Amino acid sequence: MYSLISFSLLLLPFATPSNAAVQVSVPPTPSTSNVVHSNFLGISFELSFMTDYFGNDTDHMSTPMLNYLAAIKARLGNNPVRIRIGGNSADSSPYIDTASSPMVQLQAGDFNANDQPVTYNPMLWTVMAAVSKSINGVAYLINVPLAIAPNASMANDMRNILGSSLDSMLLGNEPDLYTGHKKRPNVANYTVDDYFGEYSTAIATIGANDVSGKQDIGGPSICCNWDLGAVLQAGYLTKFSSALKYIVLQHYPQNNCNGGKFPYQLPWYLQHSNTVTLAQWQKPGIDYLLSQPAENRPQLINSEFNSASCGGVPFSPSFAVGSLWSIDYALQMAVVGYGQAFLHTREGGIPYNLFAPPVGPPGSAGAWKTNSPYYALLVMGEALRTDHGAIVSDLNLGDSATNPNATSSAYAVYNQGNKTVSRLIIFNYANSSQDFALPASVFSGSGTALVKFLSAATPEEETNISWGGETWSGPDVTDGKSTQKPSWATPNKNLADCGKNGCTFTAPGPSLSLVILDDAQNLGTIITPDPTPPSNSNNNTGTGNGAKGKGGAMGLDSSLTTVFGAVLALLTLTFFSS
Repeated sequence: MYSLISFSLLLLPFATPSNAAVQVSVPPTPSTSNVVHSNFLGISFELSFMTDYFGNDTDHMSTPMLNYLAAIKARLGNNPVRIRIGGNSADSSPYIDTASSPMVQLQAGDFNANDQPVTYNPMLWTVMAAVSKSINGVAYLINVPLAIAPNASMANDMRNILGSSLDSMLLGNEPDLYTGHKKRPNVANYTVDDYFGEYSTAIATIGANDVSGKQDIGGPSICCNWDLGAVLQAGYLTKFSSALKYIVLQHYPQNNCNGGKFPYQLPWYLQHSNTVTLAQWQKPGIDYLLSQPAENRPQLINSEFNSASCGGVPFSPSFAVGSLWSIDYALQMAVVGYGQAFLHTREGGIPYNLFAPPVGPPGSAGAWKTNSPYYALLVMGEALRTDHGAIVSDLNLGDSATNPNATSSAYAVYNQGNKTVSRLIIFNYANSSQDFALPASVFSGSGTALVKFLSAATPEEETNISWGGETWSGPDVTDGKSTQKPSWATPNKNLADCGKNGCTFTAPGPSLSLVILDDAQNLGTIITPDPTPPSNSNNNTGTGNGAKGKGGAMGLDSSLTTVFGAVLALLTLTFFSS
């Protein structure tokens, strides 16, 4: 548990109530063309600690983890949940090609806390395949080692066991740090040319294509020291064009790798202009990539981000950072040109984790805890869910893209099919409520909208967080499923008769408001289907009460509810495409 210093004094500029409504101006068409989908934001898991979250094998899979993923999946339509398995440990851990339990085993020794090697085996892919089947769809992006020689058996096992659930193999992790991290002790300066040579050899070992013959390799997964534009123009795109599905970056706003010394405090994360600047990292290289013909261009993704590298900062669990900032940065990446981004989660006790399993060995009895970053996955799924994909535009509300004193910001989400406005996403960073005036032009013929709020009492709040009037946090939610509707939660608001003069609504502070303008506003509470138990699962642990649940072998009840819409209840388990 971290003790947070109150930032109330630092946030005084944000705490002054405003009597005038903020006028939200929305262009009729998007200012960008990058198309993203409801599953834009995924989860990145550090390889070393997969058993903490998923269990040791298919007989001991974690019910709460499946519940968390099912709640995300319910918001994505036909799109799968995106999961990346990787990190430093994935780049330097040997693969054992005989399945056994546990599927991932920490190596003995004194290792850097940020790079803890393991051994792992095909049971990991079997469990991940069962997870995908259980929640009706996961797309996996999995790091393949480059710091050590890759294993052909590993690539074959992944492709054969995961099948269509394997989205990509990301070859290498942060090669631009190989020199500093002493991954190449006999090389004084590991260069891009060195990397190209090793990359070619590795691809020859693992193969360049999936089971259907399509490219399934991602790289270069640089984070810090190399210039993306220089790497691409040195021949990366052309030399590896037959293999590349993704151009991969990973980037944090700061690091906490030096004994608690970091420059940015909590107020930094509440300034939208800082998020805009952060997303401009590697912009010349991104622009070069996006200038390539679309039909041959690998998609740009950020495979790992969070509040700070090396485990985050003490205030990472706060509502301001874990929830609001994570969403703001994800949306800004969608504006810039990314197609996917992944919030990173590590071992227990790390401040920025999305959730916390019970302390102890995998499957230990006890309550799970929902942390503030988890809400970002729920909100992003609903915010970007449209019929034909979404285009996100930063509305630069009150010059918020450049003004560090702005107390609000906003995005518009356009339906790629007809270029109409489907959603507005409005941030109120203040400690006080704020009125926002929406123009009549954004409303459809019905002149109505549904506003859902992600809110907390203060920026520092870690537990009492609500989304759409519900909370996944607190002592009464121990299984990732049994949400509560506390009296302090901000309820949804319906707007009506807005087609002529627009409408004004009040957003609590601090908060995010999701204004749903398309047909999805007519949806009420959704019944999320329970994860389907794997057929060979017979001894599940790690449930909220430390025992098997009442719904069969997986301990799953039949009433996991979320808040996106009753249309799925009417259609039973039928999902519409996003």
